[in-house]
Amino acid sequence: MSTITPPRQRLIEAAEQQFRRFGYRRTTVDDVTRAAETGKGSFYLHFSSKEDAYVAVVEASLERFLAKAEIALHGSGTVPQRLRTLVAVTADHYGDDELLRASLFGEAALVEGAVARRAANIQRGRIRSLLAEALKSGKSEGSIRDTVDVDNAAAVLFEIGWAVVRAEFDASADLPLDAALDTLNDVVGLGLIARTPPEGP
Repeated sequence: MSTITPPRQRLIEAAEQQFRRFGYRRTTVDDVTRAAETGKGSFYLHFSSKEDAYVAVVEASLERFLAKAEIALHGSGTVPQRLRTLVAVTADHYGDDELLRASLFGEAALVEGAVARRAANIQRGRIRSLLAEALKSGKSEGSIRDTVDVDNAAAVLFEIGWAVVRAEFDASADLPLDAALDTLNDVVGLGLIARTPPEGP
């Protein structure tokens, strides 16, 4: 039994194909509707602008990444170990997804400033929420210090983690990714980990 793709999903898939091939600037609404085999009326029924369609494409791509991130954050090991796995998963996924990478880092060839900022804010918010959830879980299991402010820590971890990932993409890091992740764990992770009080004499 064949399934019919809903019009909005068909437009998102067509828009993703066009944005990946030509970039945000060069892609037109006509390009998207032609690829989706539909008219402009259908496009504007689902999206108010090309920018809205681009954000919908980024959100769909982000959902695919978040599915992998959820697996990493709910896998085996302590929360600090799972956070390390998340950075590795992020580097792998974003390394293969130039659309997410461009919208987060504002790569001008694929996307322009205002729409990149809008798409980047969505990514930051979703990933930081995941990190905060993981840190709360770490507090419950006793692997994260009770005094850690999870929202602030999630914001800082996001920015530091992205700096490591971006250095890997730019080939500007002197350290291989594995070594950078181990060092990140040592420098940042050990500051989060709950410490057992020293035993008396």
